[in-house]
Amino acid sequence: MLRILNKVIFGFVLLSITILYGCEKTVEIDAPLNEITTPLVFSSDKLASGALAGVYTGLAQSSTQSSDLTVFSSLLADDLNYLGVNPSLVEINSNGYTAVSTFQNTVFSEWYNIIYRANQVIEGLQKYEGTSARVKKQYTAEAKVIRAYCYFNLVNTFGDVPLIKETDVTVTGLLPKETTANIYRQIIEDLTAGKTDLAADYSGSSNTRLGVNKFVATALLARTYLFLGEYQAAESNASEVIASSLYSLIPAENMQTGVWVKDNVESIWQMSSPLNVNNQYTVEAANIMASLPGNPQYDIRSSFIALFEQTDLRRQRWMREYRVGTLVRTIPYKYKYPTNAEAVAANVREAPTVLRLAEQYLIRAEARARIGSNLSGARSDMNMIRVRARSALSTTTDANGLLQEILLENRKEFFCEQAFRWNTIKRTGEADAILTGLKPGFRPVAKLLPIPQANIDANPNLRQTEGY
Repeated sequence: MLRILNKVIFGFVLLSITILYGCEKTVEIDAPLNEITTPLVFSSDKLASGALAGVYTGLAQSSTQSSDLTVFSSLLADDLNYLGVNPSLVEINSNGYTAVSTFQNTVFSEWYNIIYRANQVIEGLQKYEGTSARVKKQYTAEAKVIRAYCYFNLVNTFGDVPLIKETDVTVTGLLPKETTANIYRQIIEDLTAGKTDLAADYSGSSNTRLGVNKFVATALLARTYLFLGEYQAAESNASEVIASSLYSLIPAENMQTGVWVKDNVESIWQMSSPLNVNNQYTVEAANIMASLPGNPQYDIRSSFIALFEQTDLRRQRWMREYRVGTLVRTIPYKYKYPTNAEAVAANVREAPTVLRLAEQYLIRAEARARIGSNLSGARSDMNMIRVRARSALSTTTDANGLLQEILLENRKEFFCEQAFRWNTIKRTGEADAILTGLKPGFRPVAKLLPIPQANIDANPNLRQTEGY
């Protein structure tokens, strides 16, 4: 790991840094082109803003966040099927990866790259003088929320991993794995700090939803507590987000594109384009639609499509069919534009969405169903999503039946969107039963990706996941 982490050290090597807050700011630094000392970076509020911008930029520019999180997890689960010949995607599609697979190297290193950048901001703000108390508090909290988000994805992808909270690679490069339970404790600690210290609006990100605020931290806490089975806390945090005046569900008539446009009222946290701050399309759409119209590389499984009612707008507006000879292929069509020219021509600016309000309704619905004391509230929350989709409303009064409906609604709402389905079937203990029948050769160990061999070779204290 030491070798890998040395490659991803955040060095502030550019003379100008674009801040992905919906505007551009330039930080002028008279220093060598290949090195800027950390004390200088944190010597003023303006320079510190460049350090924080690097955290956001690194996250948005990572292939893991911008595309692979959705594509890989959708193939790992049972929503999407790969039709091409790329060896890594074939492995992912069949869950046939082994300890010598290589695709996970980028996933592992990119999450830690962002964590390193966040740690450098947290550490630098505390260690060096020059920034105001307001900036120190705000930027530290933002970096902690992003660090928590990265660790959430790491533990749900790899299980136990090293917990790194400092920047000295001579120390961090030799750390052993930490338990998932302890990493979740750190996630909650970081998100709680963010919830406490961040503003309840988007003033810190020029009033765009490209930065994290109090409700980003709160929404991630709701998700985290749901995964931990702490349902009262999940319900409480989701309720805080829902009660905020900042967010509302995009209405049915606008859901085809409205849910995915920049700064829409349903979005809680979005990313800027990883290629250019002014781009209006997403890398995810470009990836999924790369070979269209003639030869789709991906196909939503027909067994999943059959779960939708004919009236369901998600089936009509968030999927797109292509005919290949006598076959019909269906692709995810949440993000609509694979090139910037097409997005500009349509006068639509899409933004990769990390968190949106619909999830909070379904988190609260599931938490209430599992607690069992407010089934009508759980049903009402789920029906909020069904009303928007123009799907039949639920009248179920049985707690277990309602829970199954909520989980199905979660699948329909968030198909091929980040890692929702993959993480959910692992969380609920359904993955083995679902995937064993679907993918010949599936092994339970495949619910976690193997640790990259290069990291194990570089760190004598790092062990491979049991079963690989």
